[in-house]
Amino acid sequence: MILDISDSEFRNILDDKRLFLPIRWNGEDFYVFLRSVINYYISKLTNVTPKSTIMYDSIKVDLPQVEIAVGYIYNTVKFYLNGFPFKAYTELKKVMDVLIETPLQVYNKTVYEQFEAYHDELNLFRATKVPDNKPYSRSRIFHTPYNLRSKVSTSRYSIAGFPSLYMGTSLELCCEEIKANPYQDFIIASLFKLERSLEYSNTNIRVIELGIKPQDFIENDNVSDFRNNNRRKIDSDLITNNRIRSAFLLWYPLIAACSFIRTNKNDPFAAEYIVPQLLMQWVRNEMSSSNDDEYNQLIGIRYFSCASERASEMGFNYVFPTSGKKSPTNSQLCSVLSRSFRLTDPVYVNEYDNIEICEHELISFGNLGFV
Repeated sequence: MILDISDSEFRNILDDKRLFLPIRWNGEDFYVFLRSVINYYISKLTNVTPKSTIMYDSIKVDLPQVEIAVGYIYNTVKFYLNGFPFKAYTELKKVMDVLIETPLQVYNKTVYEQFEAYHDELNLFRATKVPDNKPYSRSRIFHTPYNLRSKVSTSRYSIAGFPSLYMGTSLELCCEEIKANPYQDFIIASLFKLERSLEYSNTNIRVIELGIKPQDFIENDNVSDFRNNNRRKIDSDLITNNRIRSAFLLWYPLIAACSFIRTNKNDPFAAEYIVPQLLMQWVRNEMSSSNDDEYNQLIGIRYFSCASERASEMGFNYVFPTSGKKSPTNSQLCSVLSRSFRLTDPVYVNEYDNIEICEHELISFGNLGFV
């Protein structure tokens, strides 16, 4: 059944704090809690009254498709928690087979798709703790080298031992994500820019959008006060587009399943990471699907932070997985990522009066180079 949903009905569905993201949960039974959230969402969809006449300007959602995707999400988590990770991935792939037919938003980041690529305004930052106060090269702030994969702990979109490149659109967010105080710890930071020219990167770069929340579609006076000064700016054309709105209703269960705040970071296993980690495995499979060794694919994910509700409004996180291919100039770094980003020499954040000044200086440096 295709539901024709009006603007007011759409807002009524999403203007519900039980559906707001990220989700803070009780930490007891992840499968049960996930089902309670998504079942509640499905109940709100099914309560929409079918229209007797066709509405040409409506927001359309294929309810059976939503329910099919949700069933696969439930199976994904259930299989994983029962010790069947391969079966879990098989179910997650079925989820994506459904969703990719109605994509939410995919940003193409190569020159062929965007003629103004050389004027790209996307500034990405990365911060990392270091043990001492000495000069470090660009490679120190890049992804964890292949030969040090034993140092890679489990992360939201990558499993233990698998290096990925995580960045954020604000330096403050980067420090929040690594739980670092730049005025107590030694923290180095760099600005990253996507290398959009095929002349250098020879890479088709795409970014999957998972950074939209239900709150983004609601009037500002209905959401938390801290959003008034947020740095996570959503393009107004994006959230007023009925195609995007229709797709969001289909994608919401997956985004929600990826957006639980971790209850205990000291525990070795995080149920909150089941779905996002399997989603990254799907991304890796999509990247490796090209048989052309001369033309690489790089797929990333844009998402909001789930470290806390406050952090979720500080900006966007971007994650790009390593390819397994070795850079000709540094065999311990990914060749695809190495050619896809230029970055500044790292600086110590504590050398600046505040994080904002450090961020501004990194943007104005202009000394971007490859690792």
